[in-house]
Amino acid sequence: MESIGSGSVQSVDEAAIRVLMQRLRDAWAQGDGEAYAACFAEDSDYITYNGMHLHGRKENAQLHRALFRGVLKGSRIEPDTTEIYLLSDTIALVHTANRRKKSLQTFVLVKGAAGWLIRSFQNTRSQPLSIRLTRWMQRRAAR
Repeated sequence: MESIGSGSVQSVDEAAIRVLMQRLRDAWAQGDGEAYAACFAEDSDYITYNGMHLHGRKENAQLHRALFRGVLKGSRIEPDTTEIYLLSDTIALVHTANRRKKSLQTFVLVKGAAGWLIRSFQNTRSQPLSIRLTRWMQRRAAR
């Protein structure tokens, strides 16, 4: 497994992955559900921050098209890519963090004829109180 950090020489794959992540942000900013979903594989899995599971690019596009016309109209996503791991020549794991929204994202990317696409996505909102409580219980149990 190759970890690609900010201090390493940028590989062709890392550059292509970063372009994909920028396309994702741009599509969101433009409120374009079709362009947003085009960043995902046809058979992708998408887990939203509230636990909704979208199956495939079509369902992803339908939901985001509606959200961009409504509650998400004019919104932006600003995740920082924190880690890119090349698990193989055709599979990558990407972690991002949106510090303003206090959320963490995990992406599994696959490389095919169309280049890198998102096969699986998980968005998790940070719950600071729950995290503190869990850590406190962990420390108590370790005594």
